[in-house]
Amino acid sequence: MRTIVLLTLLASAIHATPVTAAQSEVIAELKTSLFESANKALGTANEAKAALLSPTNYAEGAQYYRRAEDVLERGGNIDSIRRDLDRATGAFEDAAEQAELAATTFGSVIRAREDAMSANAEAYAPEEWREAEVTFNEAAVRLEKGRLERAQREGSGAETLFRDAELIAIKANYLNETRRLLEKARDVKAPRYAPKSYERASELLAQASQVLETNRYDTDEPRNLAREAKHNALHAIYVSGLEESVRSGDLMLEDILLEWEASIASLADLFDIPAHFDEGEEEAVSRIREEIVAMLSENKSLTATLEDRQIQLETLIQETASMERLSKLVARQERQRERLAQVEALFTPNEALVLRQGDSIILRMVGLNFDFAKHDLKPEHGPLLGALTRAINQFPDSNIVVEGHTDAFGSDASNLSLSQKRAEAVQSYLLENTPVSPANLTALGYGESQPVANNETEEGRRKNRRIDVVIYPKW
Repeated sequence: MRTIVLLTLLASAIHATPVTAAQSEVIAELKTSLFESANKALGTANEAKAALLSPTNYAEGAQYYRRAEDVLERGGNIDSIRRDLDRATGAFEDAAEQAELAATTFGSVIRAREDAMSANAEAYAPEEWREAEVTFNEAAVRLEKGRLERAQREGSGAETLFRDAELIAIKANYLNETRRLLEKARDVKAPRYAPKSYERASELLAQASQVLETNRYDTDEPRNLAREAKHNALHAIYVSGLEESVRSGDLMLEDILLEWEASIASLADLFDIPAHFDEGEEEAVSRIREEIVAMLSENKSLTATLEDRQIQLETLIQETASMERLSKLVARQERQRERLAQVEALFTPNEALVLRQGDSIILRMVGLNFDFAKHDLKPEHGPLLGALTRAINQFPDSNIVVEGHTDAFGSDASNLSLSQKRAEAVQSYLLENTPVSPANLTALGYGESQPVANNETEEGRRKNRRIDVVIYPKW
């Protein structure tokens, strides 16, 4: 009764004068009460993406909902508002139910649409995106009408269009910038002045395009190829600029060399190395490299020492009252260092890296290289695997995990499978050649998920293609 009175008073006031703040509050109060069921049904429909998957039912519900809002704003008949809201609620409920069926029927289409959206196809392939959206809408309408076969055919067509739009967008994202740079390189005569860099950029761009055509879902490799192509194109432009300056007389070859040598000399100064370029840059670069390698080695040693000191410090803080326990811990750490040194002596740096991670030991088998896409151990692996078995024998009754890792090239699924097979190949060898119990030896493949180096460089990818043997010793 109160609702009817409020609506009557409101209608009279609205027709007589402009809406006041108090009247707006009355409208809001009425809307909260009257629209509760319709709003709940609308929320459910939106969660089910009914506007996309059941467009006819959703549009019908929206039409009645807006009409109810208009009547309410005008202070119209409450029974009319309620009728429209009942119709809106029913249409939204039908839309939500139909959307569940469509989500099952068009599952692969929806995934294709989401992939196209992730590639920003609406911006990079607008015509293809619009055509796909229209086709998908038609498929959804067919399904609402119960025409399943026609809906499935339309859906299949929409899926193809979404995939085409996605591929165009991916190419635009990864390849178009490099194409523009190559055009610029041609304008500055790079094919003549910097043929090697220009040709390399063109080759990498073609490879990236081919990989996308073959497998559009593995974007890591084409992205890296396109990025490398971009760098080569920029280098070609740079070299062409230098060549043009030399030819025009604005710059001499000696000026270029002096500038480069000054850059190398500035690095040498950081290491207090005298840099001379009597016969080129090789000697100076070699000495700088030696200093960097020495610093990295020292840093590794200092990091290990720091970790030990941190462990000791934490123990001292927690157990200052227990000198006996501290003494045992120091002795244990000494045994750990001695055992670790014995294991390190079994390998050269090109065979394996011995790393500490808490109480566990990681043997990073950098010399254990597999053929491309293969997981078979080769005869030349024999000496290295022999050293691995001797290292494992230093830690009897320990739990051991053989981890397989790959670089980022290839699909996630294939890399995961390949890494698992490589880990199992090493596991089988260890079971045959060591006394390790099968219960204590596990093989796990991690695919490309745990890189230790940059996948954008060949050296980085080589380091990521690895077998890690993790030992959990019983000290």
